[in-house]
Amino acid sequence: MTAPQSQEPAAGVAGLPRGLRVTVIVGAVLVLAALVMLVAALLTRQSALAELRAEAAPALQRSVSSLQGLLDTYQILPRVLAREPLILNLYATPALSPATRETANEFLSAFNAAAGASETYVLDALGNTIAASNSESPVSFVGRNFAFRPYFHLAIAGWAGLYFAHGTTSNRPGFYFSYPVKSSGGDAVGVAVVKIGQERLESAWSQSATPILVTDAAGVVFITNREDFRYHALRPLPPVLAAELVGSRQYGDGPLAPLPVVGEREFDGVRLVSLHEGRRSVEYLLAKAPVPNTDWEVSVLVPTATVEEQVGVAVLLAGSASAIATLFGLMLAQKRLRTHERLAYQARVAEALRESHDRLEAHVVERTRDLVEANQRLSREIQERERAEQIVLKTQNELIQASKLAALGQLAAGIVHELNQPLAAIRAYAANARTFLERGRPEAASGNLDLIGELTERMATLTAELKTFARRTSDEVADIDLRASVGRARALLDPRLRRDGIELHIEQPDTALTVRANAIRIEQVLVNLLKNAADALLEAATPVPRIGLRLQADPAARRARLVVTDNGPGIPPEALGQLFDPFFTTKPVGEGLGLGLSISYGIVQNLGGTIRAENLAGGGACFTVELPLPAPQPLESA
Repeated sequence: MTAPQSQEPAAGVAGLPRGLRVTVIVGAVLVLAALVMLVAALLTRQSALAELRAEAAPALQRSVSSLQGLLDTYQILPRVLAREPLILNLYATPALSPATRETANEFLSAFNAAAGASETYVLDALGNTIAASNSESPVSFVGRNFAFRPYFHLAIAGWAGLYFAHGTTSNRPGFYFSYPVKSSGGDAVGVAVVKIGQERLESAWSQSATPILVTDAAGVVFITNREDFRYHALRPLPPVLAAELVGSRQYGDGPLAPLPVVGEREFDGVRLVSLHEGRRSVEYLLAKAPVPNTDWEVSVLVPTATVEEQVGVAVLLAGSASAIATLFGLMLAQKRLRTHERLAYQARVAEALRESHDRLEAHVVERTRDLVEANQRLSREIQERERAEQIVLKTQNELIQASKLAALGQLAAGIVHELNQPLAAIRAYAANARTFLERGRPEAASGNLDLIGELTERMATLTAELKTFARRTSDEVADIDLRASVGRARALLDPRLRRDGIELHIEQPDTALTVRANAIRIEQVLVNLLKNAADALLEAATPVPRIGLRLQADPAARRARLVVTDNGPGIPPEALGQLFDPFFTTKPVGEGLGLGLSISYGIVQNLGGTIRAENLAGGGACFTVELPLPAPQPLESA
C-alpha cells in the first residue's frame, strides 16, 4: 500500500524544487499514518468495549441473583409468622394478658435468633407493636407505632411488603419483610414483620473490585460495595422528593447528593459514565438490570482503563507500522546514495587511521619513557615512606612505654604506701605468731599466719598489675572484657585515690562487656583518664572530690561507651580544641609532658573508636570513649 501512495505524490510534484518536494511527500505520509491510527483506534475501542460488556454481563447476573436469593430466602419468614397459632392468639384475645404477651415475645426472640434476623415483631391493625423479639432491650419496639412505614400499608391491605430503610429506633439499615396476619374471616387484623441486615450481601460483594450498586425508583444508591457511593443518587433528586426522603429518614442521615458524574455518553450501544474520584476522572462501562418483583435496579460499573490501554497499544502499533513502512521506503530510496557516501567515508577514515597510527606510535614511545621515570621515582618514594613509617611506629611505641612508666612514677608514692602497710602488718603478725608459739598457743599463731598469707596475696596482686602495665605490648587485638580492664586500672590507682581522699564510683553491667581491643592499651587509656581527673580535683582543692566511671553498651550503634566524669573545675574553653595535641598540657611546668591524652587519642583511633572531651552543665569535665563491639557470629547450620 505504501509504495503506490508514495509514487503518486512524486509524480505530481516532480517539477517542484527538491526541498519542497520532500516536504510534500513527508506531509502526505504523515496524513496517511494519522488516518491509519484513527481507524485502528476506533476499531479497537469498539472491539474492547464489546468484550468488556460481555465480561460485565455475568457479574451483573451474579449480583442480581445474589440479591434475589436473599429476598427469596427471607420473604417467607413473615408468612410463617402470620400463620403461627401463638401469633394468631394475640389477635384472638380481646385484652392481651402479660403472660400471653411475654410468651409471644419469647417466641419471637427465639424465632429471630434461629432465622439470623435483626428484629422480628408484630403490629396490630393500627400499626402499634404488640410483641417483639427485642422486648427486653433498651430500644424495645413494644408499644411503638410504625403505621407510617410503607411495608405496613402494603401488608394491612393484604399484600406482602418489602422495604429498605434505616430503623427509626436503632438507625441501622436493613430489609423489612411484612405479611398480613388474617383473622378466620380473611380480614387483615395485623402485620408480621422481619428485618434483615444488608451486611451479608455487601460482605459477599466486597470481594469484587468492580463497583456494584442497588438503586431504588428514585435512583438513590442504598446497597453497594463502595462506601463513598452509599446514599448518593445517580442523578439530582427533585427538591420535593429529596425533602420527602429526608423527612421519612428512610436513609438516615445519608447525603442524598448526586454522584460526581463529570461525563456520560453512548458508544456503539454501550453506556459510558465518567466519575470524579480524588484528583482524576475515572470512566466506567455502566451495565444495569432490574430486580424482579421490585422497583429496584442493580448496576455494575466496570472500569474502562483496559480499553484505553488496548486503544493506546493499537494506535502505537499502527503508528509503528506506518513509521516502519515509511522508513523502509526511505531506506530503499537512499540506499544508492549511502553506498557511495560510505565508500568515500571509508577512504577518508583509512587515511585518518594511518595518520593517527603514526602519531600514536610516537606518543606511546614518549609516554613509555615518562612512565619508566615516574615508576622509578615512585619506588624511591615508597621506600622512603616505609622507612619513615617504621621510625614513626617505633617512636610511638617508645612514647607509649614512656607514658606508662611516667604514670607509674607519678603513682609510685601511693604504691609504696600500699606495699608498706602490708609489710608492717606482716612483721607484726610474724612477731605475734612467734610469741603465741612460745606460749603454747598454736591456734592463735596459725590465725596470724593466715593473715600473713592474705597480705602477701594482696601484695602479689598489686605487683602483678604493675608488671603487666609496665611491660611493652604489641598492637595485637582480641575480644576483651572492659570490666577486667577497669578492675586492673582501679587496682593501680586505688592507693593514690585513697591517699588523696577521692571517691571513685563505678557503674558497669553485671555481664561481660566485650570489645575488640588490646587489653594493655585500653588499661593505659583508663589510667591516663582517671589520673588526669584526680590531678584536676587535687589542683582545684575540690571539697568532696568524686570521679565517676560508667560502662554501657549501645547495641543499635554497635558501640561500647566508657565515660569518665569528675566534679572539678572543668576544662578551660580555650583548651578544649587542643587537649589531644601532643605536648599540650594545662598542668604547671614540670608536672606533665602533655602526651597522655595524645597517646590515648592515638590508641583509641587505632582501635577504630573515638574519644572526646566536654564540660558538664553542672560543673566538671567529661571524657567519653567509644569502641566497636565485636561483629556478631553467624549461626552454624545444622
